[in-house]
Amino acid sequence: MKIKLDRRVKRTKRSLRNAYIDLIEQFPEHEITVSMIAQYADLNRATFYAHYSNKEEFLEEALYDLLEGLREAILSPFEHKQRINVNTLAPTTIQIFEYIEKNKRIFYALYTSHADFKKCLEELFHQIFSEDLFIEVQSTIGTVHYETFLHYQTNATLGLIYSWIQGEFQYSAEFMMEQLTIFSNTQVIGLKKL
Repeated sequence: MKIKLDRRVKRTKRSLRNAYIDLIEQFPEHEITVSMIAQYADLNRATFYAHYSNKEEFLEEALYDLLEGLREAILSPFEHKQRINVNTLAPTTIQIFEYIEKNKRIFYALYTSHADFKKCLEELFHQIFSEDLFIEVQSTIGTVHYETFLHYQTNATLGLIYSWIQGEFQYSAEFMMEQLTIFSNTQVIGLKKL
């Protein structure tokens, strides 16, 4: 009996989330109410409140689930490997962009509506690459301070992701993977005045 209940809860939450995604594509976030979400999901407000105390809690759960899925995707190539070469297309890069592409509607919805989306995504990347994975670096001109490098690398990668989201995913995940790999292996050789 519990399995049926769990499936029902999952289905209800998925319906509410899909309704919100559809609504955010049509209305500004501040105009979307619990009643609108429930009605669009073909449910009543009481059903919404049986699972969430308010819209903010609903959005927090959506963001948490999305980021946990991204964490699992990034770490999955290391289930059977200790080290990965990043001079070519890295499995972590593949996982990041494939996961985002697969979940692009909820990424877009939360990017445009959740005040802490960027902060939480940055914290996730920083946590993964400081607690779970270590980026091996080498410099011919000085010592790399890892913590500072981690902020640089995180913000560069996220900047590329944000640009992709803002452009409403006009490029394929494969293109974005390739570009990140190229950027990560590109050496700036100088600046020239235009």
